[in-house]
Amino acid sequence: MDHNSDISENSGETKEAVFRMKISDDALTCEMLYIPPQGDVPLPTIERVKGEMNSRGVVFGHDEDAIKNMLEAPVTRQWVVTAKGDPPENGRDAKIDYKVDLNILKPKAVGDRVDMRELGAVINVTKGQLIAEKIPAFKGKEGTSVMGRKINVYMGKDKNLSAGKGTLLSEDKTQLFADCDGNLYIKDQKLTVNPTFEVNGDVDYSVGNIDFIGPVTITGSIREGFEVASGNVLSVGGVVEGATLSAGGDMLIKTGVRGAGKAKLVAKENVIISYIDQAFVRAGRSVKVAEVILNSDIGARFDVVVGGGKKGQIVGGRIVAGSEVVCEILGSEMEPRTDVTVGQLPEIIEERRQLQENLKLFDAQVEKIDANIDFLKDLQKNGDLKPDKQELLAKMTKAKFQIKAQYSAARERMGELERDADENRIDGCVRVRNVCYPGVLITIRGIHYVVRERLRFVKFVYEDGEIKIKSFE
Repeated sequence: MDHNSDISENSGETKEAVFRMKISDDALTCEMLYIPPQGDVPLPTIERVKGEMNSRGVVFGHDEDAIKNMLEAPVTRQWVVTAKGDPPENGRDAKIDYKVDLNILKPKAVGDRVDMRELGAVINVTKGQLIAEKIPAFKGKEGTSVMGRKINVYMGKDKNLSAGKGTLLSEDKTQLFADCDGNLYIKDQKLTVNPTFEVNGDVDYSVGNIDFIGPVTITGSIREGFEVASGNVLSVGGVVEGATLSAGGDMLIKTGVRGAGKAKLVAKENVIISYIDQAFVRAGRSVKVAEVILNSDIGARFDVVVGGGKKGQIVGGRIVAGSEVVCEILGSEMEPRTDVTVGQLPEIIEERRQLQENLKLFDAQVEKIDANIDFLKDLQKNGDLKPDKQELLAKMTKAKFQIKAQYSAARERMGELERDADENRIDGCVRVRNVCYPGVLITIRGIHYVVRERLRFVKFVYEDGEIKIKSFE
C-alpha cells in the first residue's frame, strides 16, 4: 500500500514541508520521505508528523525517536521508518520427541552391503529408560499492523503423551519412561513395553535376527542362518535349522534341531529338547533330550539325559558332562565313533584343547622364524646383509620374542587348567538303560575305555584308577 501526497505547496520563495508516505505490503512498517520547508516557514513538529500519519490511517507503532532524527537531520531523498507494527508469531503444535529409534523391519547396512537378516525387529529398553518426551505447544501471538488492525496467526494445538502398557508417565505428563525391561513398540497409538518378545510364526526374512533383553517365545521354526538371542528363557515351538541360538535362562525347543553341522545352541541354564541332529549345544546346567542325539557336539556343566521318548539314543559325536550321561541306547549297530566324557567341566576341556592347538601353532611359527633368522645371520657373517635385510632381521628377532612370550603365557594357563581340572574333577558316571554298542569311547577323569562288545543295562564308573562296568542303577 502506497500513499504519496504533498501537504502543501506555496509559490514563490517559501515552501511548506513535504511528507510522502508508504506502507509495506505486510502493513508492519510505515516509511516517510521528508522534504524540509523553505524560507520563513517554521519546521514541523513531531506532533504534526504523527498527526499526518494518523490522518492517513497509520495509528499504531509511531517511532518518535526516528521522527525526531528525521526532522533534525534530514537526508535528501531518504525514506525513514517512522512506525512499526507488532509482528505476529505463528504457533507450533505440541510434538512427541521419541528418544528411541522406532524404525524397524528395515535392512541394515553392514559394511558395504545390506544384511537382509538384520531388520531391527526388536527395540530393547530397560526399566527407567526415558523413551519419549513431549515438547509443549506454542499457542502463538497475534500481531498488530501500523493501521491498528489485528493480524491473525496459526494457534498451536496440544497433544497428549499417552502411556501404554509397561510404561510410566511423569507427574507433569511430559516424559515417558519404560516401567520394565522389554521390547518397545507402538500399539493403539501408544508406546508399549512388553517384557516378552513373541513371534507368531517362523524366524525368517520377514522377521530377521532377534536380540532381546528378556524372554523370547517363537511359535514356529527358526530357519538356517538366522540368530536368536534371549536374555532369559528362549522357547521355540518348531524346528531349529542351522541357526545360532543363545539364552540367558533355559532353552526350550518343543520339536528339535536339524543343524546340518551349522546349528549352535548355548544356554546359561538348561537345554530341553526333543531331538538334536548335527548341532553344537552347550548348557550351563543340563541337557535333556527326549528322543535322540545324532552326530552332535554336546556339553553340559551337570548332566546330559536322553530318554522319555521312543528311543532315548545317543549316536555319534561327542558328549561332555560334568557329572553324568544317562540314555536308553548308546551308539548303534553301525558302530559310529561316539565319545562320552564325564567328570570334567566342558569349558575346561574346550579351553585346554584350544590352548593345545595354539601351542602347536606357536611351535610352527618359531621354527619358521628361526630358519629365516639363521639365513639372515649367515648373510651377516659374510658381509652380504643389506640395510633392508638388516631391518628384517630385527623385526623377526622381535617377533620371535613376542611369540615365545605368548607361548609361555599359554603354557602357564594350561597348568592352571590342569589344576582346575583336578580340583573340579568328580566321579562322574555313564548309565545306559538298554544297549551300549561297540565303537563307544568312555572317558572318566582322564581314563579312557573303548567298548568292544554289546552291553546291556550297564553303568560305567571310575574306581581305583580305572573304568569299571557295573549294573545300571
